Amino acid sequence: MNKFLKLMLGLAMICLVHIAPAQKPKPGNGNPKLLIYYFHPNQRCPIDQSIEETTRKMMQTDFAKEIKAGTIEFQVLNSSDKANAKIVEKYEITTQTLYLITTVNGKEVKNDISDFAFSYCQSDPEKFKSGLKKEILQALK
Repeated sequence: MNKFLKLMLGLAMICLVHIAPAQKPKPGNGNPKLLIYYFHPNQRCPIDQSIEETTRKMMQTDFAKEIKAGTIEFQVLNSSDKANAKIVEKYEITTQTLYLITTVNGKEVKNDISDFAFSYCQSDPEKFKSGLKKEILQALK
């Protein structure tokens, strides 16, 4: 009987070892589905500041539920700050950048919407907001 229990316990452990890694992490458990990064240097222009402010307000109003649930993570990072050197290097940041990053099949997919942001944030704020919202909703699908 003792051998039988040891055999069953061993089989159960083998099964657990093979099943556990196959489970996908769920958003809200420390694994956001969408990462939104806005990178800026020390020297900031009015458009740069406007992109940050508008994006932050949208996150706080239109996507507060998703941020609270952990589905979206929004960060503003100073690319000149040495504390951010690793992430700046990882994403090859050289200027102000607005990225929406999703993970598809275990691989990060970057959507760089910086040009769109700089083109419309001050000249047509409503177009910027609606375009940003559309991109975020698309990324969450």
